Amino acid sequence: MLKVNKFILIGIVATVLLAGGAAAAYYFLVMNAETEGAEPAPKLDKRAFIYVEIPPIVANFDVKGKMRYVQITTSLQTRDADSGDTIKNNIPLIQSDLLTLMQGADFNEINSADGKARFIKQIEKSVNTMFKDGPKPFEIERAMITGFVIQ
Repeated sequence: MLKVNKFILIGIVATVLLAGGAAAAYYFLVMNAETEGAEPAPKLDKRAFIYVEIPPIVANFDVKGKMRYVQITTSLQTRDADSGDTIKNNIPLIQSDLLTLMQGADFNEINSADGKARFIKQIEKSVNTMFKDGPKPFEIERAMITGFVIQ
């Protein structure tokens, strides 16, 4: 009976030591690994979105001898008030640039989902390039097609 109690006592002590060692290993390996040497988490931008709608742009396309028209309405999203003002104050310039982009596009491509996605990226790049050398930093988060009509 005494030998059984010794084995039980040794088992309990061994279990407690193993559990303590496992907890210490977890703390040092996992908890510290997340904070040491890891890049800090990016800070979330809590500024409200500002949306600036660009009036519709209409372009004509010759598709197999038939004249087709595409009207696209876009909006630009930013969180920077100065960038929003820059967009609002330069809408005719942006419209002109977007019209040039549309005229250079292929009708069938601009009519596809992938083509629209590429066109949106072109809009973002074009607008960023237009204002990147301005007196104030310029930022847009994304461009969106908010209206799309084909005739």
